[in-house]
Amino acid sequence: MPPSPQDNRVTALKPITSVEETLRSRVQRELRCAILDGRYVAGQKLVERELCELTGASRSILREALAGLEVSGLVECESYRGYRVTLLSARKVREIFELRSSLETQAAELFAERASESELSELQALLLSLENCVASGDLASMRKLKEDYYELLFSGCRNEEVRRALSNVIDRIHYLRGRLMSDPKRREVSLAEMRRLTAALVARDRLAARAACLAHLAAARDTLLDSMARESGVSDSKAMP
Repeated sequence: MPPSPQDNRVTALKPITSVEETLRSRVQRELRCAILDGRYVAGQKLVERELCELTGASRSILREALAGLEVSGLVECESYRGYRVTLLSARKVREIFELRSSLETQAAELFAERASESELSELQALLLSLENCVASGDLASMRKLKEDYYELLFSGCRNEEVRRALSNVIDRIHYLRGRLMSDPKRREVSLAEMRRLTAALVARDRLAARAACLAHLAAARDTLLDSMARESGVSDSKAMP
């Protein structure tokens, strides 16, 4: 059930203090966080008038921000109907996870081999912070910590092409991850999977890191597809084009 307009309220904009940060980029970032944090759900129409009031932006600035979010795949524009939060099909979800399985497992193997000791320590610290957030149920902080965890994984693997290959779908990955974290049972299972992945990375065990990464992604994919099938009221096989 879509959240109420009050639940959708975007955090009020703070005064811009840097000449390098435009109002458009600020509005785009605020809307991105609102979508990733689940304040707007998949398929929900984004009403320009309401968003202008919430962000304090003009309609032209808002449309520029929405166009930026469309490039990252978080929103889509329907002819004569405006923007809505992107509604991913089961097929598209599978394709995203296929890409992740290829690239993230490679990143995990390379991280185990190439990461510095300080990066390994930072990874452990992020996992500890994530455990605390899962215990408290702080979804916004969980999302940010998972972003930081994977950003460290990608930077520590010392392969810019892995990051580049994922850049086109990274926000959709964050969005799907946020959807999974809204399920308390999945949060606990995911945390256990990430403990195994972190242990393998810290031990610099490439094969164990790859296996842990694959298992984590497969479980996330299956949970998400099952949830989508239940919500649509049809089996996953019927939902496929």
